[in-house]
Formats: sequence, C-alpha cells, structure tokens
Amino acid sequence: MRPQPLFSRERRTRLFDGCQAALVWLAVLASVVADREVERLALAAMAAVALAAAFVALCPAAPAPQPRAASTTTREDENHVL
Repeated sequence: MRPQPLFSRERRTRLFDGCQAALVWLAVLASVVADREVERLALAAMAAVALAAAFVALCPAAPAPQPRAASTTTREDENHVL
C-alpha cells in the first residue's frame, strides 16, 4: 500500500483555488457554446476538476517544517566553491 501524498497548506490552497477558477471557466464554456458535444465535454471536465479539488481537500496536510537550530557554518563555508 502506497502512502498518501502530503501537500503543504499553501500548495493545497493554491491547487484548490485553481480548481475553482477552472470550474468557473468550464461552466461559462458549457453555458455559452451551442454545440452539444462541447457542452458534454465541458461538463465531464468539470466533474474531473471537482474530483481533483475534493481529493486535495481531503489529503492530509504535510507537517510544518521544524525550525532549525542555529547553524555552525561560517561565512567561509558558504563562499567555498569546489
């Protein structure tokens, strides 16, 4: 069994917001276009995007990174190039 992917809170928010924007544009496309096949395709895409948004919303959040202790590196270490 594979572990579930973990997304940071910021990444989950951006992805969820992107899904909402895509849903709005697909809804506009579905309501504006006259072709029945394009409308069905837009509605199918809306369902897929809604499932992706639900998956992201239900994924567990990645743990917040732990603050690091004071580093012992010196300025010489940072400027050293091989």
